[in-house]
Amino acid sequence: MATSKSNVEVLTAGSRLTIQDLGRRGSQRFGVSVSGVLDLQAAVLANRLVGNPASSAVLESLFGGMSLVFDADTKIAITGAEVTVDVDGHTLPIWETLIAPADAVLNISVPSAGLYAYVAVAGGLDIPSVLGSRSTHAASGIGGLEERALASGDILPIGDETDEDVRPSAGTTCPDVMVPACRETDQRIRVTAGPQFDAFDDDAKSSFLASNFTISNLTDRQGARLDGAEIPAIGGKHDIVSDPAYMGAVQVPADGKPIVLLADRQPTGGYAKIASVISADLPSVVQKAPGSDIAFELIEVEQAQELAREFNNIILDAPLQQPLDTYSTHFEIAGETYNVHLVRPTNVSNGDEIVYVDFGDKTEVVATVEVLEESSH
Repeated sequence: MATSKSNVEVLTAGSRLTIQDLGRRGSQRFGVSVSGVLDLQAAVLANRLVGNPASSAVLESLFGGMSLVFDADTKIAITGAEVTVDVDGHTLPIWETLIAPADAVLNISVPSAGLYAYVAVAGGLDIPSVLGSRSTHAASGIGGLEERALASGDILPIGDETDEDVRPSAGTTCPDVMVPACRETDQRIRVTAGPQFDAFDDDAKSSFLASNFTISNLTDRQGARLDGAEIPAIGGKHDIVSDPAYMGAVQVPADGKPIVLLADRQPTGGYAKIASVISADLPSVVQKAPGSDIAFELIEVEQAQELAREFNNIILDAPLQQPLDTYSTHFEIAGETYNVHLVRPTNVSNGDEIVYVDFGDKTEVVATVEVLEESSH
């Protein structure tokens, strides 16, 4: 018998709330922007925490200040910017698998650090896919709910997308190594040489790498605009024959003020690109608020590729941290009954779990074994 789908309603949308996924790839040749989530790390981990595929659509909130209500108990996760999550007066953690009770109001505060918070819902958001993506690109009227940012009163149906191999329970968390570095405000952003790096003279290159820039108030989903030193090109020309624009490209327009291209960038661009932000550091760039300092460090492509592999392994494959729980059972050997208590520790190493075996009143043996999750329930 068919079951009715549950929904999430937007009570307050905050500054800007949109539906995003991994983006609309493969359509740039038609002049369509890729769009998609800005903080890939936060969005993918939010989906992992609720058992969704990495490609499931999530809610992306700029500056928080939003509230939601679900019409059924729903597994959710909130990641990204440092926000406070409140459900009917109870504060809940971020970077953790949560259960949002039916009809309870979920409030997400303005962030104390970072810009973008992500809300993943188990099953994903069941809205139409356009050109292979549910991502909202409001400027061109593509994707999302009715091709626009979300507003108060919008109701979103929840889908049934699941990763059959992953079923996180409430209380599952991300280890610290997974959490993006939006708190590391003094971190230098690592870049490789851009396609037109050699179009800039040595003084321009040195100025770019030695300067401390500031994130401009004009920053948006299309690009992080930087105030500070102006970077001149050879002969004062910055124009080039238009070539592909990509996430993390550092473009230098005619005014000499760099722009880090982001998800809503145009498919091509006619300004020289002095550098490319490595994928592992893009979350740090997109989470920097206007007025934040930013500086760059040049690294070799080989190092960037190794860091990209580590980055992908962390967000896609590294194990999540299971919740602290205790399970009890018993078994019989030669007519004797033994009680077994399985304790899931807060810091699981190598997938091991601890089993305490109580042999009657006289002997207690402690052993460490690997236990399949389904056998612990």
